[in-house]
Amino acid sequence: MYRLPSIPRTLRRVLLMAACASAAARPCIAQEPSATSGSPAAIASIRQQYARIEREAPGMRRTTHDVENFSLEGGVLHGFFAGRELRKLTAQLYGETWRGTEDFYFTDGRIFFIHTVVQRYDMPMSGRVVATVDHRFYFDGGRLIRRVRTQRPVTGEDMSAYDQELPSLLRDARLFAACAASTAANPPECTAPDP
Repeated sequence: MYRLPSIPRTLRRVLLMAACASAAARPCIAQEPSATSGSPAAIASIRQQYARIEREAPGMRRTTHDVENFSLEGGVLHGFFAGRELRKLTAQLYGETWRGTEDFYFTDGRIFFIHTVVQRYDMPMSGRVVATVDHRFYFDGGRLIRRVRTQRPVTGEDMSAYDQELPSLLRDARLFAACAASTAANPPECTAPDP
């Protein structure tokens, strides 16, 4: 999940654009969405759906599973269901130098919003947060239309190692959805495959 990038960001963008030329690439983005991209109407609709799920979540059926190999120190996944329909996933993940939360929101079986927060510690295992990186991904029809990244406090420190890669998030969302729906004691979907 939060792995140091193995290839430069520019090369990743070039590879992503090449993958977009393939019909098999879904969801796909032709250019990197910014904090202001996407139609205002689509963003407003996403925000309304998000608010509705947040209001209804306390009354939804909830599942809880431990998750392994998504982070060094493990984590916990909560699934929220309206009847049999998955509406929200919340993964709380822990590492030696950070803790993070990944929230995935669904409507009609599709992700429409992802919100992730990574809090970096001042030293390994201290739990004292010194910096936070926040990502918001907005989807319309399965296509990423807006990506917002914020960092607090704003410093000269390079926090890009904590940036979220969309393909990894989407892979995790599929595994988390299967994990949340499982009734088994230790479902294999709750363990990330080895890279």
